[in-house]
Amino acid sequence: MKKYLVTCDYNLEDLVIEEIKLKISEATEIKQFENFSHRVAFLVPNLDKEKNNAILQKIIALRSIHSIIELKGSFYLDNSTLETLKAKVMEIDLPELKTAKSFRASAQRYGTHNFTSMEMVKHIGHTVILRYQTPVSLTEYEYNLRVDVIGNFVFVGYQITDDTLAHRQGKYNKIERNFHHRAATKHTLAYHLLTLAGLKEGDSLLDCTCGGGTIVLEAASMLGNKIKILAGDMHLPALEGTKENLKLNNFDFVEVKELNARHLDETIQDYVEKNGKIDKIVCNLPFGIQSAKQVNMRGLYDQFLTSADKILSKNGKVVALTMRQGVFREVVFMIKKYKITKEYVTEAGGLYLHIFVLEKL
Repeated sequence: MKKYLVTCDYNLEDLVIEEIKLKISEATEIKQFENFSHRVAFLVPNLDKEKNNAILQKIIALRSIHSIIELKGSFYLDNSTLETLKAKVMEIDLPELKTAKSFRASAQRYGTHNFTSMEMVKHIGHTVILRYQTPVSLTEYEYNLRVDVIGNFVFVGYQITDDTLAHRQGKYNKIERNFHHRAATKHTLAYHLLTLAGLKEGDSLLDCTCGGGTIVLEAASMLGNKIKILAGDMHLPALEGTKENLKLNNFDFVEVKELNARHLDETIQDYVEKNGKIDKIVCNLPFGIQSAKQVNMRGLYDQFLTSADKILSKNGKVVALTMRQGVFREVVFMIKKYKITKEYVTEAGGLYLHIFVLEKL
C-alpha cells in the first residue's frame, strides 16, 4: 500500500475526506492525519507504475487540497536534537533514492526546537548524500524529500506537488488570471463554498461580490456551461478584472454585470425575468477589514439577505463567507427568511472566517 498525506484549509478536513471518498474509489482509511489540522491521510494500493500514476492523477485533480506528500514513515523524537532527528530519519527506508538521478530536501518545523528548518534541510540532505550517494539538485530534482517536525512528532515523505494547488496557478489544475484582487478567496475555499451549496448541472449561480472572480472561475472550471453563471460587483475595476480572467480561460458563457448586493431584486431584475430565479448564491462578503472599512455591516447583511430572498428559487441556497459571524447570524435570525443548515469556521490570511449555508424558510 502507498500512504498519502494531503494538506488543506483549516478545519475543513471533513470536507476533504468527502471529496476523496467521492473521487478516489481506491482510497481507504481516509482520516485526519494524527489529529493535526490542515492534514488528511489515506491509503491506496501499490500497483504497477501505470496504475499508480493513474491513481496519483486522481489525487492531483482533487480541488480541496493544497499539497500532496507520499508518506514513507513517522516517529516521535525522544529529545530535540539534530543528531537524533538525522538518526531517526535514516532508519526509514527510502529505496527510491538509491536509483534516483537527483534529490532535494525540504523541511517544515512547528514548535520550539534546538534547530531551525534550514539546519534540518542541510544536515538531512548531507546524510542522504552519504548514505545513498544521490546528487543534489535544487531545481532539477527527481525526488523532494520532505521532513516535517510538529512538536516532537516527525513525518518523512516525498513531496509530489511543487506549487500550492490552492491558487490554481501552478502546473496542476491551472486557471489563468491576470487580475488579482487584494481580498481574493483561495480556489480551495471557493470549491468548498460551491460544494456546500450543492451546485449541480442545470443550476443557476450568482456571485454578487465577485472581486477577481475566483468563485465563478472555479464554478466554470468544475461544470462548464452546464450551469448558468452570473458574476457581479459594484466596483468597476473588479468587474473588468473578472471579465479579463474569464476571457483568459475561454469562459465566455459566464455573464458579468454591475450590480449592488444590497438591492439584488432591483439590479438583476432583467436577468431573472430572462433566465428565471437564482438557485445558488455563493459569495465572499465584505469583512469590514480591507475592502469594506467604512461599511455598516449589519445594514449590508440585512439588505443583502432580504433582497436575495426575492430572487432565489423555491429551494435556493445562500452560501456566504464572512468574518462578521455574530452580526451575520443576528441578521439571519432577525429577518426570519432563512434557516442556517451548516456553519464552518476556517482560516485564511490569518483571519478566522465563518461559512454559512442558508436555506429559504
